Amino acid sequence: MPSALGRKAVASQNYLASYFGAKVLEEGGNAFDAVIAMSAMLSVVMPHTSGLGGDAFLLAKTPEGLVAYNASGYSPKNFFVRELRNPRDPKTVMVPGLVDLWAWVERRFMRKGLEEVLKPAIRLASEGFLVGKSLAKAVSEAKDMPRSWQEVYGKLRFGEQLKLKEMAEALKVISKDPREFYKGDLAVDIVNGLAEQGVPVELSDFMEFRGFEVKPISTTYKDFTLYELPPNSQGVITLEVLEMVEESNVNSKPYNSLERINEHLKIYALAYEDRDAYVADPRYADGFEILLDKDYVRERLTQNGIVPRELGTKDTTFMVAGDGENEVALIQSLFHNFGSGIVVKQIPFNNRGLGFGWGKNRPEPRKRPSHTLSVLMAERKGETVIIGCSAGELRPQVQTQVFEYYADYMLEIDEAVYAPRFVLRGATFVVERRLGGIFTAGDYMTPEVGIIQALKKTDNGYIAVADPRSEGVALSLA
Repeated sequence: MPSALGRKAVASQNYLASYFGAKVLEEGGNAFDAVIAMSAMLSVVMPHTSGLGGDAFLLAKTPEGLVAYNASGYSPKNFFVRELRNPRDPKTVMVPGLVDLWAWVERRFMRKGLEEVLKPAIRLASEGFLVGKSLAKAVSEAKDMPRSWQEVYGKLRFGEQLKLKEMAEALKVISKDPREFYKGDLAVDIVNGLAEQGVPVELSDFMEFRGFEVKPISTTYKDFTLYELPPNSQGVITLEVLEMVEESNVNSKPYNSLERINEHLKIYALAYEDRDAYVADPRYADGFEILLDKDYVRERLTQNGIVPRELGTKDTTFMVAGDGENEVALIQSLFHNFGSGIVVKQIPFNNRGLGFGWGKNRPEPRKRPSHTLSVLMAERKGETVIIGCSAGELRPQVQTQVFEYYADYMLEIDEAVYAPRFVLRGATFVVERRLGGIFTAGDYMTPEVGIIQALKKTDNGYIAVADPRSEGVALSLA
């Protein structure tokens, strides 16, 4: 299992990102410096998952307390649609927020600054790097991609060298002043490039964009206090799932019992119904707090044939770092692989507009859609655990299963990440055959059940974990 123990540690979905994140820590940077270095590196070497054209959220524990930031993008002011179904529709492109998050982190927390920590990503983008398996697989599976994507990524194969000189130049500009991405010559070029490809965006949409700090939401599970990101993140659904699991006492059964798995699938379906009704732009997501009300949870379970216990009580990448004082988790995404497929300056742009739905989450101008990105943090006396993953809409299922292995089945955090998982993908049930019992079909281990990165802090140091289902690694400083 790719885990590492030490007084400082990092984990990410790619070995190069983890290496440079650890190097930043070794050279005196803090955990915020490390995650931004990894964020930039992942934007270069895994451009199908995330990057300058995408969104991000951050959740961190600092000596001053918890901090969180929402850098999800909003729709342009000329965004007038009823629904979006085609993932390559130019109208799915939202104003991206990742660079805004970098700017906020630099102002508030970084020790080294963007100009220094972005240097490795700029160098690799300019001088070239070898295409990894994850990127090569995403290219081979891409369909109906626009010309701008074909010209940059269309012919890539595993092990070939890729140079992204235009992206490197954009990163150089950003490293000196990240607001240039939203208001300078770089912004003008990007807006023009997007508009030429059918995105209904104007320069004012970029100039007026800002992310914002948010207050984490919380609940309890056994002796843990759990924290997540509030709407428009679907983090509240992760917490609701765990409340339903605890109330149903379903984990008193063996982890691979058919009854336990069936009840989990029912719980996921209930929670996703609530997500579609309550999770939206923060200005519209009033009333979501009821999803964490114990009485509401018990009523939902009872109405759907799950007996509560007796009262007593596609497309994303995640990275995490700890420096002894701060534990920082950052998750960034384009949504689908390569997002909309629209590329400007070798930067793929998101298709987060697909997150719009109905009711509170209906599409409107200058509005943030419901967002799949979330981070789970759990605390109890003497330890903090952070769990994040690449899993899209499956994230509440994946994060909760790993946490349940840790909290209920007494696995260490690296064992919990490695343990077999199952997910409900629409009408399709995906299971790793390592689950055992009647489950003999399926892959032994597959990224289809999500890719987790995790960090555990104890009084003795950190355990960092990278999911063996990916090409990521965890590294530590002794």
